Amino acid sequence: MFLLGGSALGVLGNAVYQLLTNWLSTDNSAAIGIIIGAVLVLAVMQWLFNRLIQRIHATHPLPNKQAPTPRRGLICLVSNNEPPIRKALAWHAETLQWCRLLCSEQSMPLAQKLRNELQGQGKDAEFVFIHDVLDPVECRNTVDQLYTHLPGNLPEPEVILDFTGMTSIASVGAVLACLNDQRPIQYTPAVFDGTLKVLRPRDPIAIVLNWDVVAGLPTAQPPVAS
Repeated sequence: MFLLGGSALGVLGNAVYQLLTNWLSTDNSAAIGIIIGAVLVLAVMQWLFNRLIQRIHATHPLPNKQAPTPRRGLICLVSNNEPPIRKALAWHAETLQWCRLLCSEQSMPLAQKLRNELQGQGKDAEFVFIHDVLDPVECRNTVDQLYTHLPGNLPEPEVILDFTGMTSIASVGAVLACLNDQRPIQYTPAVFDGTLKVLRPRDPIAIVLNWDVVAGLPTAQPPVAS
């Protein structure tokens, strides 16, 4: 089948080339024009094929998971793994106006690049440096300060935290700053192969808590001295 298909394509290519030379001529300029045209056609076909593949392999949220509502504000933890954060930014792109990118020394180059891209789109974007990504308290306080000093026209429910990047300890600290019903959170999972290698990010997933239940949970009581 491969030989038959290859032969058919070869015959078809020769026939098309013969038609083009009969129409244009056989001089060098015509040959160069045919080559350039063929390269452009190949490039367009590759672009269309990639778009088709992306649609076929659309990574919608996992079953029984809720996608976050696009927000005007986004706080992201930035690691050196670029696809997940780009997925998070793309999810909110149409409504996004304000973005803060929490980064470490290692992830600062990516945060700077993303900041510049967002600013070029007219968005209020800055990166915020985290000195110790193994200190959950620093990360918690940084996120809390960002929420406390939001622009006046941007209420807290309009700003969502994506805690996917950085370290797991930093993620815990960031989530601790959002333990109320006014500060939404999300994460951006990944698609893995059989060896647990990340293939591509999925669409973000919102963390939806029942705050009535959370508020009713009993709190730990201090021990009574004897």
